[in-house]
Amino acid sequence: MKNLVFNLGASFVSFFITALISFWMTPFIISNLGAEAYGFIPLTQNLISVLTILTIALSSVIARFFTVSITRGGILKAQGYFNTYLVASLFGSIIIMSIIITLTFFIENLINIPDSLVLDVKLAILFSGIMIVFSLFQSLFVSAPFSQNKVYLIKVINVLNAIVKGLLTFLLLIVFTPKIWYVNLGAMIAIIFSLLLSIAIFKKLIPTLKIKFTQFSFEKLKELMSAGIWVSIGQVGVILFLGTELLVANLTLGPAKAGIYAAMIQFPLLLRNISNSISVVFAPVIIKKYANNDLKGLLAYSNKSVKLNGLLIVLPAAILCSYAEPVLNLWLGKEFISYKWILILSAGYLVFTLSPLPLSHVFTAVNKLKIPGITTIIFGLINLILAFILSGYTSLELYGIVIAGAIGLMLKNTFFNPYYCSVITKQSIFVYYRGMLEPIIGAAFIIIISIILQNLFEIQSWFNLISMLTIVSVCYLAFVFVLLLSKKERYLIINAIRNLLAKK
Repeated sequence: MKNLVFNLGASFVSFFITALISFWMTPFIISNLGAEAYGFIPLTQNLISVLTILTIALSSVIARFFTVSITRGGILKAQGYFNTYLVASLFGSIIIMSIIITLTFFIENLINIPDSLVLDVKLAILFSGIMIVFSLFQSLFVSAPFSQNKVYLIKVINVLNAIVKGLLTFLLLIVFTPKIWYVNLGAMIAIIFSLLLSIAIFKKLIPTLKIKFTQFSFEKLKELMSAGIWVSIGQVGVILFLGTELLVANLTLGPAKAGIYAAMIQFPLLLRNISNSISVVFAPVIIKKYANNDLKGLLAYSNKSVKLNGLLIVLPAAILCSYAEPVLNLWLGKEFISYKWILILSAGYLVFTLSPLPLSHVFTAVNKLKIPGITTIIFGLINLILAFILSGYTSLELYGIVIAGAIGLMLKNTFFNPYYCSVITKQSIFVYYRGMLEPIIGAAFIIIISIILQNLFEIQSWFNLISMLTIVSVCYLAFVFVLLLSKKERYLIINAIRNLLAKK
């Protein structure tokens, strides 16, 4: 439980710092470059994310195989997977950079780019591509804290990464003439720093592991690829969900509307990322329970992870829904208030779709990734087709993209994930839905409290808004602790906090 508290705490620190950086950077870039130029920052990142299809076949499963190997077979077996991944990554990097350079030369033929921004977009793509290469290697070295259930160390790395990225981007934008590729350059340098830190932590946690290229094994590579190929296929679906929204907006509505949409979904996208980050906290225990053939414990812990993940993530999601208008007014200006329903809808459906994310680690633990991969592509295609139709051929425009995303993610996360978990673990159909109820109740509580407070007090300044959000958060945490957590969960949390404070 102590590690869980550490891991969740580090996840929220990482989220808070990343949110602060995004909160400052978005209006700063829009005010200096305009919403149209701002839209190309996430758009170029999304385009480059397509290359993760090539890398995720290895990076998504190395931590799982490394952890199971140490649990069952010891360091020598784990070392074989380590060196196999390392050699494969070196060759993969050459392929990735070849694609990046080609894409850099021809990008203006693929998307709508104003002539004044073509060079900036090319540089942004180049730096983002280099960042992906370094991320591929970092995935290997963070497998050490993952295998030791010290995910908080990974979160610390993420926090430092966010700080370095934010500081570098801030300095570049302040000192030099603002360019959109400064964000990508800052991210690239930050990931290099994170990689070096990950290597140092790996050596500290597992000092006996040796780098030996001669231990490369085609058999182990085949084993990794056989498991990871379905994750790669699933990643196609993920990209169809997360990486195509701005592309659709750019192609159907133009760069200006795409830039506005990019600003509106900044925080909903951040919530998706932080929820994925929180769900990883539960992965080591889920995998170890399966490795130890503790299926009863796997079921109980998986449901608890869904519940806790949901209770944590609905706080910022429901707050965005409740305070969209004052947030947009104070953050980006009155001209963006008319788009408040884009923010409300984008954050609202996350209450239902983010809670079940930890269940995806059950697929990895059981090594049943084929069906989830295919299903994710199907739902992703539904999302993409609906987004094109609703935004380009109806009057819904940007709202059509949001509605398409809501339908696709509801089908995938809210309905399919719990159902398929019950199938592969041979449980009753509805058993994995148990942890989803409390987060929905928690979100309803936040919305009700927020409506009452906004009818009593007018929000005219940042001080008013922060004060109100603090009151809502405290009330929510008290409500969750007293009414939504079990007696055992309350005891474990109190005991874990006491132990941490006693050690201090």
